[in-house]
Amino acid sequence: MKSQSLLIVKCGALGDVVRTTSLLEPLRKAFAGPVTWVTSARARPLLEGHPGIELVAAGSAQARGLGRDFDVVLSLEEDLESAALAERCCRKTLIGVYPQDGGLAYTDSSAAYYDMSLLRRKAGGLEAANRLKGANRLSYARLWLKALGLPAPRGRDALRPSLALTDSDRREARALARRHGLKSRRAIGINPGAGARWPSKQLSEQACVALIRALGPLDRPILLLGGKEEAERNRRIARALPAGTVIRPDTVDLRAFAGLLELCAAVVVTDSLALHLATALGLWTVALIGPTSAAELDVYGRGRKLQAPGGCGCFYAPRCRQAVHCLDRIPAARVVAAVRKGLS
Repeated sequence: MKSQSLLIVKCGALGDVVRTTSLLEPLRKAFAGPVTWVTSARARPLLEGHPGIELVAAGSAQARGLGRDFDVVLSLEEDLESAALAERCCRKTLIGVYPQDGGLAYTDSSAAYYDMSLLRRKAGGLEAANRLKGANRLSYARLWLKALGLPAPRGRDALRPSLALTDSDRREARALARRHGLKSRRAIGINPGAGARWPSKQLSEQACVALIRALGPLDRPILLLGGKEEAERNRRIARALPAGTVIRPDTVDLRAFAGLLELCAAVVVTDSLALHLATALGLWTVALIGPTSAAELDVYGRGRKLQAPGGCGCFYAPRCRQAVHCLDRIPAARVVAAVRKGLS
């Protein structure tokens, strides 16, 4: 097989960067060439040291230095600057998003994914995209393998995302945990937020407080986790509980955050960066799924995906249209039972 150079353009969201690493091994086998990945400076720590990536180009300056040298370009970022970069760097085959008439279009080869997206320009628009997304039964990785015409590898872990944590990352996480009183017993991690863009994907503060109370009888330390955008929200959740109920670590960098997750015996997460990090680390993961295609998400046999009764169809709505938020309708007892399964 002739070696072909491959460029991946995927900058954000952070969770999507992590889950796209699930494609690296099938891509390397198919094209047998070096992989370069263009991402954002913010996402770079999630890819650093990855054995499947020859070069990580982070930020516009490094990206501009790339030439028209790539046989295959996987263009996965839905913005004009990234799409133009992908097109400029491609000398043979582009798959995904490209600029057209001042806007964005996508190749026929990537229609299996983008026909279900906000980019859809075909008949039916967003309403049709939502119907397709609701009917989809393929995971994110399998959708892209279909678009690429590549066979899906066998094995439960074959398409699991990956993250190259170092011994230094793990030492930093352990030191941080000790400062907060987390000692020998492995904790339950809970990440109830989902960032600022999609508040519809997060568990409400009230439901989170109730869930943490319900987890109490499992007699495990509980780590209340989240990024900078969730810091104040998590402070309010902690204040609503008796002192000492949760350990709320300081806001930390991405790799230390992943190291903290790795200290957990089980995690309860929304559709967020924490979900994709947890699956990359092989943790028992209880995913609370609202306005997301549950089929696109995978816990790789190590966890449970829980949806509200009746599911949720608000795929591209930043705020839930239901009187009671979708995630809040997932009974706490179901979550506790799913966590307990991972602790047994």
